Amino acid sequence: MDRRFRKEERLTRKADIDACYRNGRRVGGRFLRLHARPNDLAVARLAISVPGRLCDAVRRNRWKRLVREAFRLNKEAIGVGLDLIVVPTRPPGDLKRPEVEAALLDVVRRARGTSK
Repeated sequence: MDRRFRKEERLTRKADIDACYRNGRRVGGRFLRLHARPNDLAVARLAISVPGRLCDAVRRNRWKRLVREAFRLNKEAIGVGLDLIVVPTRPPGDLKRPEVEAALLDVVRRARGTSK
């Protein structure tokens, strides 16, 4: 399994991001909100949007690092064929990667509509 965060796994086109916000399924979790929309690709794609009013730049970047790492290490569990936009809902504080991983996997599972 390739554990890198490849270019094709990044959701970057504005049209795709807008479609995910407009037509995607929205699922809230303890630390973050997820907008998920099916795609016809062999990969899941990720975008992270940390609101500026949530925290300062250092903590926004920490959120992005934590979410990217959680996505990268759990690609197999997340599966393929989804566009994901992750929006943290609180400052990272003393959150660690396992907590972010669990929160991400929980909202992805709920967005797919599957049980554990």
